[in-house]
Parts: sequence; C-alpha cells; structure tokens
Amino acid sequence: MVIKRISLKQFRAHEESVLAFHPGLNIISGPNGTGKTNILEAVHYLCLTKSFLTSNDRYVLRHGAPFFEIIGDFESSTGQSLVVRIAFLPGEGKKIFVNGVHVPRASDFVGRIPVVVFSPDDYVITAGGPEERRRFIDTIISQSSRIYLDDLIRYRRTLKQRNELLQSIKRRRGPMHSEQISSWSRELVDIGSRIIHSRLLFIERFSRLLDEACRRIGSEIEEPRIFYRPLSGDAKLGDVEEIKEVFSNVLQKCAHREWERGLTLAGPHRDDLHFELDGMPVRRFASQGQHRTFGLALKLAQYSFLLETVEEPPLLLLDDVFDNLDHTRIGLFFSILHESEMGQSLITAARKDIFGELLGENSDHHLDIRETIASEV
Repeated sequence: MVIKRISLKQFRAHEESVLAFHPGLNIISGPNGTGKTNILEAVHYLCLTKSFLTSNDRYVLRHGAPFFEIIGDFESSTGQSLVVRIAFLPGEGKKIFVNGVHVPRASDFVGRIPVVVFSPDDYVITAGGPEERRRFIDTIISQSSRIYLDDLIRYRRTLKQRNELLQSIKRRRGPMHSEQISSWSRELVDIGSRIIHSRLLFIERFSRLLDEACRRIGSEIEEPRIFYRPLSGDAKLGDVEEIKEVFSNVLQKCAHREWERGLTLAGPHRDDLHFELDGMPVRRFASQGQHRTFGLALKLAQYSFLLETVEEPPLLLLDDVFDNLDHTRIGLFFSILHESEMGQSLITAARKDIFGELLGENSDHHLDIRETIASEV
C-alpha cells in the first residue's frame, strides 16, 4: 500500500497543507517545530484512525480551529484506489469515510492499510511499563486479525463492567461471590482466553522474525529473545480450553484481593511481554544503544509480520530515528529500505545531510517541508 497524496486542514501545525509522495523512499526534512512529525501522525490517522502520539483527538486540533480534516489518496499493490477522509468536530466526534462512504466503526476499517511507525517515543516499549508492550503487540495483531480486534474491544468493555461491579461491592462491603460477578467473570475468561491464545501464537511466529531482523540490521546482539507468560505463570499453555481453566483458577485464587481492592487482578490486561539479550532483561540491563537497536529490530520484525499476514506491504513511518545512529548503521538500514520486499517509507529528519550520499539523485524522493507545505506552518 502506498500513499500518493495527503491533504491536511487545521491539523496540529498545519493550517492547510498538501503533499505528494514518491512510491518508494521519502525524506521529509526541515527544522524542528515546522510540522514534520505531524505529517507522519496524519498518515497514521488515515491508517489506524488515531494518532501514535496521543489518545485524544482534541490534542491534534490546531489551536483555535473549529475542526480538522485529513484526506489521503492510497493505492494498493494490485492498483486499487482508496480515498480515506477523517474529520473531527468537537462535540460531534470523529468521522471516517472510505471512498465517500461513511464507516461507522473504526474497527471495521483497521487493517485495510497496514502501517508501522518508529519514533523516539517508542523507547518506552523496551524501557517502559507492561502496558506499552501490550499496546505494541495488540496494535500488530489487530491489524492482521479482525477477530482479535473485536475480542480486544469486547474484553475491555467486559473488564470495565466487572471493575465497576467490584468497586460497588467494595463500597457497600457486599459478598465476594454473587451470580452477577460470576457472570462477568465467565465472559472475561471466555474472551480473555482467546486473546491470550492469539498472543501466544503471535509470539511463536514473531520470535523468528525478530531473530532475522537483528541479523539484517547488523546487530551485535547474539541472542535476542522475546517471550510471553500469561496469567503470571511459568507453565506453557496449550489450547483455548486449557487457558480458560487456568484463567478461572487464577481468578478464584485472587478473589479476596479483588474484593478488597475493587479491581480485576488477572487477565491479558495485566500480562507482560519480556525482552532479553543474552539472557538478561532488556528493560533493566540494556544500554541506550541496545535499546535503540532492539527497538529498530522490533519494528522491522513488525513490518515482516504484517507483510506475511496482511499480504500488502505496510507503510513505514520513521520519525527522527536516524539522528543518533552512525553513518554505517544508517547506510545498512537504507539498504534494507531499498530491498524489493519493502514498500513505501516516509522518514523525517531535521537535516537532509545526515544521510550523506545515500539519497542519490534518481532513486529517492526528498521533501523540504519549508518548500512543500501549501501555507504557513
């Protein structure tokens, strides 16, 4: 999938901007604060209906503006045209249109335009808390499986209802065991077990891709490892029915603590994804350089996973990720971006010259944001 053109109105720093892209590699350069990252953020909106920097649509609305609008013209690998329009109006919310047809639910659209984004903020995936790693794998799997995304949405709703009931029981000091809490527990287990099973299958496949990604970027990492131990257990889990049994038992064991805290204490919303280098946890022992390299490998593995499962080359968005890499590593990654299996990539950088002679004259496309934005940014 490639994006041919994008139009932004009242979006972040952009009052009204129009940009055209090359089907291969695109460099968007310019001083900080001129709206480079906003362009990638807008493309991400058109792919996943949300920002990769904030969860609130209001925050991307240009100051004092009554609305924002993004329109993107895409083309699939089979030549199919796709026009995506997203508009947000405070008080009315966000609306999504595909080829002029309103899409009522974002989940009905996610996955049609696969995307991978890598930015300095992604440092939290390897260095931050468990919620960042859960978000990482959920974003990948959701783009490749509508069933998983639907289960994730249902699970979050069920979890919210169960937590509200636990809070109510805690406030009135009611009985721990009731038919109502049991009903929500059964639904939580049913949906949550499917999510856990999907994550286990994903990790099994993703581990191979991560090994390959580390070798491709010339990393000195000898043994990268990624693993997922759901429900705080060390034992390997099998099919969904086995997971349901374990999940139910775990909930029973922590029932009293849940009653005391008014909170669901077990399930896929509490699980963590673990990264290791040579048997040592990345989060605790990796250097900044190792975090950066491991993060780059994760994103390259994500790209390969989506390419295999969605069968459409994802868009690759790289936001200011080369500033801290040496020229050799930049050159190696550029060679990967030029491989036949790689699709379109959009890269932001404060200066074009950090890429040296890698851009060439004919094979790549460079945009100086100061020259290509339609109006003042």
